[in-house]
Amino acid sequence: MTGTLYLVSTPIGNINDITIRAIDVLNSVDSILTEDTRVTSKLLKHHAVKTKSSLQSFNQINEDRKAPKIISELKEGKNIALVSDAGTPLISDPGYKFIKHARENNIRVEPIPGCCALIAAITSSGLPSDRFTFQGFLPRTANKRINELKKLNHKEETLIFYESVHRIQSSIEDMINVFGGNRSAVVCKEITKMHESFIGETLTDISQYFRNNKEKIKGEFTVVVQGSSREEIINEELDTILSILMSDLSLKKAVEIANKVSKSSKSKIYDRALKIKNQ
Repeated sequence: MTGTLYLVSTPIGNINDITIRAIDVLNSVDSILTEDTRVTSKLLKHHAVKTKSSLQSFNQINEDRKAPKIISELKEGKNIALVSDAGTPLISDPGYKFIKHARENNIRVEPIPGCCALIAAITSSGLPSDRFTFQGFLPRTANKRINELKKLNHKEETLIFYESVHRIQSSIEDMINVFGGNRSAVVCKEITKMHESFIGETLTDISQYFRNNKEKIKGEFTVVVQGSSREEIINEELDTILSILMSDLSLKKAVEIANKVSKSSKSKIYDRALKIKNQ
């Protein structure tokens, strides 16, 4: 019989946020694969995990090289655990190709659920949690970041991002430029850690907080942004139609045509046309 590959979730901050089942699995497996052996060693020591297993590095740099040997060990019947430095393995971390390869070799892959920053963030944000999209980290450069945000502008579900301490301010400013400063949003900082905090009610609130509290721009951030409302989407589509029409027609004629192709009232169309003309 082949062995089992366990995906073991670990704490994201508070070292006690780990399940009894996870500790049992780490005690029983033949080997533990980890991003950083130093980080995992501290976790195992804290929870007195007296495992017979070998602890070995398994990360984006060596994954392709080590994967074949690990698959062979699993096929020989060894049980192996895969952990990340913090949270649920594979979430905003490499590894899915390895899991795909394991499943293709009929190896049992068993998740051991636990901490996940994006789930902790959305459930405590007060924003809609029935539908959401996780975007991970935005691009590093401003132009690429703005282009990515523009693709998300019409998404109606809640949006979740991870962001680094070095780019959190610039990313929030780019979100304001694309989504508007009144868009509801919360920044979750240092989740489960000593300085855990939840910042803002809108993107503008968050921006002002960071400008006024530069000494607090430390740690790890999860940004939760409410999706676009149906009215926002309709207004943007209407503005696009009016802009095209008004480039060749009078305001009055553009409003008449837009009224025929839009479900919006003529007065609303006229108001938005005036706004565009005066910009």
